[in-house]
Amino acid sequence: MLRAELHNLSVHFGSYQALQGVSLEIPVGQYWVVLGENGAGKSSLLRCLALWMRPSAGLITIDGYDALLHERQLRSRIKFVPDTPTFYAELTAWEHAQMIAAMHRIANWSSRAMDLFHAFSLDQHTKVYPASYSRGMQYKLALLLSLLANPSLLLLDEPFGPLDPAAQDQLAQRLRQLCDEGMSVVVTTHVLPETVNPDHLVFLNQGQLILDWPWEQVMHQYPGNLSTLPYRLLSNQPGHPTGGLL
Repeated sequence: MLRAELHNLSVHFGSYQALQGVSLEIPVGQYWVVLGENGAGKSSLLRCLALWMRPSAGLITIDGYDALLHERQLRSRIKFVPDTPTFYAELTAWEHAQMIAAMHRIANWSSRAMDLFHAFSLDQHTKVYPASYSRGMQYKLALLLSLLANPSLLLLDEPFGPLDPAAQDQLAQRLRQLCDEGMSVVVTTHVLPETVNPDHLVFLNQGQLILDWPWEQVMHQYPGNLSTLPYRLLSNQPGHPTGGLL
């Protein structure tokens, strides 16, 4: 299992600052939700954690190692599902699973793969090409392929957006279960299913870290409808147009 730390992390695209001096400590086996509007810096944060992108400044350490100096050793233990996953056009869903198993040298993989296809309600679509899937089905396929590799750190960018409410709740419960089994999970979202039950909430706004609290503290400070939580958090920010009315 992996412990990840961000130290004063910044990401710049020209004059645009996607992240500004963000520092976080993500313990082993916890379920973290990173909340924020579009453009808050959530995807940049995950891409840095996944070692898909190098920060403009700051340091990432994973299990005490400088992630950029030990990138090859660490990446095999980290799986990242972007908000719009891509697939090989010539491979069926099952052939994608077969490829992942071969890449990670997973023995006796087929029964585990079928269990995952069943868990995500894709077991009737194993011989279908992912291009024929709906967006929600594509995200579930990308997620189950990541889980097949049994990562120590799972990073999901906007997983709830493509799913209907029932599937959102099922995913939230499964992520909770994975963390209870020892996996570290970090999820970005701008919507919160009512059944979400993370260990920790991070709130980003315009690249800045606004909130870094245990979930119990968030629920104590902001009880009520979770769907309004992003707006209530934003309303506390100086200069926000809601002016503290929410």
